[in-house]
Amino acid sequence: MKNSLTITGILLISLLLAACSPVPAQEPMAAQDGASEAMQAEEAAPPEAPMEIACENSYEGESLVVYQQAGLTGPLATLMGTGFISATQDAIEQINAEGGVCGVMLSVRIEDTQYVLEQEIQVYEQFRAEDPKPLFITTANSAATIALKDRVVEDEIVNLATGVHTQSIYDPPNGYTVGMVPIYSDQFAGFLQFVHSNWAEIKPEGAGDSITVGVIGWANAFGAGATTPESLAFAESLGITVLPLEEQPVDPSADVTGQLQNLLVNGANVIYMQSLSFSIVQVISTLHAMGFYDQVVLGSVNWGMNRDVLNILGENAPLAAGYYGVFPYLWWTDTDAPGVQQALETFAAKGYPEHDKAFTYLLLYSAMFGIADVLTVALNNVGFDGLNGAEFLKAMQQMGTISAAGVFEMNVEGSNRAPNKAQVRQARILEDGSIDFVVVQDFVTLPDTRPASE
Repeated sequence: MKNSLTITGILLISLLLAACSPVPAQEPMAAQDGASEAMQAEEAAPPEAPMEIACENSYEGESLVVYQQAGLTGPLATLMGTGFISATQDAIEQINAEGGVCGVMLSVRIEDTQYVLEQEIQVYEQFRAEDPKPLFITTANSAATIALKDRVVEDEIVNLATGVHTQSIYDPPNGYTVGMVPIYSDQFAGFLQFVHSNWAEIKPEGAGDSITVGVIGWANAFGAGATTPESLAFAESLGITVLPLEEQPVDPSADVTGQLQNLLVNGANVIYMQSLSFSIVQVISTLHAMGFYDQVVLGSVNWGMNRDVLNILGENAPLAAGYYGVFPYLWWTDTDAPGVQQALETFAAKGYPEHDKAFTYLLLYSAMFGIADVLTVALNNVGFDGLNGAEFLKAMQQMGTISAAGVFEMNVEGSNRAPNKAQVRQARILEDGSIDFVVVQDFVTLPDTRPASE
């Protein structure tokens, strides 16, 4: 990554910014003259405490496999971190130590996909061929969830997905893909609503009333997940201009100077990052090098606000201070929450290093307890011999909202296939000099940008 620009380059972009007027993304997405009346978001409750579900029968001697697929090797292996593996295993060890799920002992099988689509499909085919076949799998790749969305319906295997592109979650409307976090277009719309409602307080010095948003995202399905027709229509309703998407190579050495220049030249005073990890660092570092970090409001999808960004920056972590992120779960600092307390105790007991306190561990660790609750309901409904993917999904629907140890929620109420609420947090320098993610807007209901059912 290039962390600096030549003086000539900086002068050039300054002249261009002075000379050029904003260019709308596409008709009719042009902003109105001045911001429209603020649309306040509806407050939402924090994640619910887990349900107390008693087992009606005991199935000692039985066992069940939790199937996971993710990139464990290859160029993107560091994205999920070691917490992806250890969190699941740690939670399962604790569940089993407490008697399993109604006596059923759990184990985990995780296969490496390198986040390559062909390997994602190959691993899924291996899993579905097992006897008995999985009730559910977990995936971590938007391209994979899109590719598997029809297969899991046919096979009646629930895909608990962290890659939540709209197409994978709501097409088909009654599919078997369930998002662990809000869909990307809902997150983007929620961030736009936050910016719009708080523009007077957060806008850069010298910015007017008009909001122009530039989105920079990975050159894949994930990167394009924010700017759907529905989220762009929501932006238009707020009088916000959204510029054409700038694609960012999925490469730790990528230079994003050109992409950011394009957004700034076309009037962006808000930049939204639909990426994560080293790609967030590239944008932050480049904006600082260009001298424009304080001249834009910088935000990110939930995966972009994580400990790994601070770890990569290292001694330069204060450079991240000020950027915002959509945050649909609790964080390690929410120590009044029992689920977070439990994760902290387990994390400490295992002796993991402090810098590994990422969302990866907290999310996957908590998820296993939510899954255990779903299995308990399913076992009460049909017994161990009646378990299958369809019954697992029915149990989820019976519960409606599934609390993952009170840290986050899955939501399959009615036609929902993903949760629909989140906080907004900001990276801030704390009194002790450290950087962490501080709540600036508590949980609200996100705008609904799912595609209309045909």
